[in-house]
Amino acid sequence: MKRVFAPLMWLALIVAAAGCAASYGRTDLRASGRSPGSQVDVSYFYESLSPYGQWFQEPSYGWCWTPYDVSADWRPYSDGHWVYTDYGWSWAANESWGWAPYHYGRWFFDDSYGWVWVPGTDWAPAWVAWRYGDDYVGWAPLPPRAGWDASIGLRFADAGAIRPDEWCFVPRPHLLDGNLRVQVTVVARNVTLFGRSRDATRFEVRNGRPANVGPDVAQIERSVGRPVPRVKIVDVDGPARGGGRPAGEGIVGFFRPTVRPMPAERATAPVVVDRRNAIPDVELQRQGDVQQRKLESDLKAERARLARDQQNELRTQAPGPGADAIRQQHAAEQQAFEAHATQQRQVFAQRLRKQIVDPGKVRNAGKSDNQGKGRGRDKQGD
Repeated sequence: MKRVFAPLMWLALIVAAAGCAASYGRTDLRASGRSPGSQVDVSYFYESLSPYGQWFQEPSYGWCWTPYDVSADWRPYSDGHWVYTDYGWSWAANESWGWAPYHYGRWFFDDSYGWVWVPGTDWAPAWVAWRYGDDYVGWAPLPPRAGWDASIGLRFADAGAIRPDEWCFVPRPHLLDGNLRVQVTVVARNVTLFGRSRDATRFEVRNGRPANVGPDVAQIERSVGRPVPRVKIVDVDGPARGGGRPAGEGIVGFFRPTVRPMPAERATAPVVVDRRNAIPDVELQRQGDVQQRKLESDLKAERARLARDQQNELRTQAPGPGADAIRQQHAAEQQAFEAHATQQRQVFAQRLRKQIVDPGKVRNAGKSDNQGKGRGRDKQGD
């Protein structure tokens, strides 16, 4: 069952589109000329993402995709870093598949599948909402009902509440860090940080494309104590180089082909989606045991990190009403963690039942184990 996603609001950027060219460094003309005007259809997503996750049909959205092998605390837009470009805040992912799900389409959380991506046809530097507080800045993936129209911009009128546990929060001085995965707070802390922050989300239309505008760059510069580098986006010729990697002095490369709109009727998935080999029960159970141990290890590490963060916060407070209020917040965070842990165990069980595990890893693990067993028998025979 899908969660209900709350709408969002949007904040403004200071940099005017007219002056962008002069302030975004030099452009590599060879890079920028490689793929403008290139077109693909939605089947390109199917074929490109199948090695990294599973496609399935969802009643409301048609064919959707969920990644393999994500940790218990993983959220979209958590493994990578932010780059400030001529299209605003742009997400450069560490995942090799990040060129598509972070720049086209939308995400939602499903109680059976976990995080799920719905394909879309419009490229953006990042389809996220923002929140901004005195100490932290946060972002969260926009839900499927957040529409885009190049003539009017973002169509997302609800005010308020993407769920707290769907956000990534980091201390403001660390927003420009090169590896935000280690800075994103434990998800249980979001119940506190969400209330301490305010909406800071806004999109603009630049050159016919979405631009992700907030949070305010001048405020970020004051927080990090240095200028935010301005870079220009150029097109590159394929996904391998197109997730926001540097492509020269003052430029980053994105693979952002024009995606032909889906037909009115739901598109049939290409045969590549249906060619999954059946996973033998014994291998599925073996992989399930591995993933179960990993899940519990992840949750244990999250719990320990939450305890450390809470202890550090209490140390800075003198005894009195302020410390009491913090303890109350910590109790709410502990409750949020237990709910999160229960949810992750339930999602894990559902994904295993649906065989949402990497078939390649299962087959390779089986071969490795069988080879090991064979060598053991040979030794005993000698």
